[in-house]
Amino acid sequence: MGLFKRENGPEDKYDEWMAKREKHYKKFFGTMSDNVMHSINTHEVHVDIYQFEPSRKRPFWTLITGGMSDKRQNVPDDVDWASGRTEVLTYVKEPYERIFAVLKLLAEMPFEENSYMHWFHTISVGEPVTVRQTELTCAFLVPPLFEKPKFDTLEIGRDKVDFLMMVPITIQERYYAKQNGGPALLEVFEEANLGPVFDENRASLV
Repeated sequence: MGLFKRENGPEDKYDEWMAKREKHYKKFFGTMSDNVMHSINTHEVHVDIYQFEPSRKRPFWTLITGGMSDKRQNVPDDVDWASGRTEVLTYVKEPYERIFAVLKLLAEMPFEENSYMHWFHTISVGEPVTVRQTELTCAFLVPPLFEKPKFDTLEIGRDKVDFLMMVPITIQERYYAKQNGGPALLEVFEEANLGPVFDENRASLV
């Protein structure tokens, strides 16, 4: 862990925060898979990705980052509604290597660019987020709409952690969000009754 840059403080503080996150995840997602995707390179934050297997109540895999919230993002003063500490999650039928890389990329991006990333932001990944070649080459971040309200209550370092649900989108949908706003794109998805697991075969909805 010493290879990773983190906020000033004792190393055991980060171990405490990791344990707190894991406890929170298990409470809402169930049993955690032993196959945690650990970060092995040096970046501003050490981002691991946790996997939670499908269950009767949650018939899909839940993937979520752990470590992004160890450091506060550089949130502008006028964005007082957003927490500087966040984590990213998504849902898939089956985990695959590309989705891990995308989650890690998103979690590291705010610190690499000294910026912030939050709800209704869109990001161009540059290539398909999916297993095969599709038009879903961008990411859309929204609140964790499919989780219970109390899921959004985790605190790290006396700050609330905001969870960002990652939805793969097309370039056209990203352009629509930039022209009309992220909430408008979310309305399009809600009208289409999209579920938590994205359909990589879907066409652009705008």
